Amino acid sequence: MATVIRLARFGKRHNPIYRAVVIDNRKARDDSFIEQVGFYNPNLKKADIRFDQEKILKWLSVGAQPSDTVRNLLKQVGILDLFHEIKAGRSIEGKTATPRPEKKKAVKLGPKALAKIEAEKAAKEAAEAAPAAEAPAEA
Repeated sequence: MATVIRLARFGKRHNPIYRAVVIDNRKARDDSFIEQVGFYNPNLKKADIRFDQEKILKWLSVGAQPSDTVRNLLKQVGILDLFHEIKAGRSIEGKTATPRPEKKKAVKLGPKALAKIEAEKAAKEAAEAAPAAEAPAEA
């Protein structure tokens, strides 16, 4: 029996909440599962991601394959890094998963905003240059 770790959808209509479950890969998404190993709520400003580290590492070591979405969530939480440490033969005793820092999205400015920034920069340089030019004349 091939097992997978994937998300099972719960919650209301237009308000999904997911459980990370270990399930036989031939079963339907919301069918009966073997074990619940986590929780994911994407509806909050900062998504609520909770996994049971011991259960996840146990199932990954036994051979359960995470779905693409679960794999990305495990990377965010840092559990996948611990699993790679185990596979490399290193001990993880006393270590806990450390979440990866969030990437900041680069803001792409339009032409008007860029022109405004350039104008402010030129005005600031002109204001700084004006007192410097006046100081030697007074001395």
